[in-house]
Amino acid sequence: MGTKKPFRIKKTSDFQRVFAKHKSFANRYFVVYSDTQPKEVDVSHWRIGLSVSKKIGKAHERVWVKRRISESFNNISLFIPNNLDIVIVARPLVKGQKQKIIQDQLMHVLDLAGILNGKEKN
Repeated sequence: MGTKKPFRIKKTSDFQRVFAKHKSFANRYFVVYSDTQPKEVDVSHWRIGLSVSKKIGKAHERVWVKRRISESFNNISLFIPNNLDIVIVARPLVKGQKQKIIQDQLMHVLDLAGILNGKEKN
């Protein structure tokens, strides 16, 4: 099951705001950007934005990757603190990987960023 609409980042301005903080952490599969939500955002939970470029492959392959990332994120969402915007950029190596590997690597990069333990790194 995918991420529900209130939990998604859709506006370009929100993506740009998160990217502008230059707070990123990466591994071979993902780059994760994070930022606290601005006060004008009226949600009390985390939001996620996914970026899968054409380097990954054709449209059906990019959708496949997005679905796997979304499913993996939903499985670990209980460990994500509220009031946080997270943008996940998929790298080409993620294409064709099994769900378990995608979830493990996503957990790894979120842990590097300090997001899983609730203490976001600066």
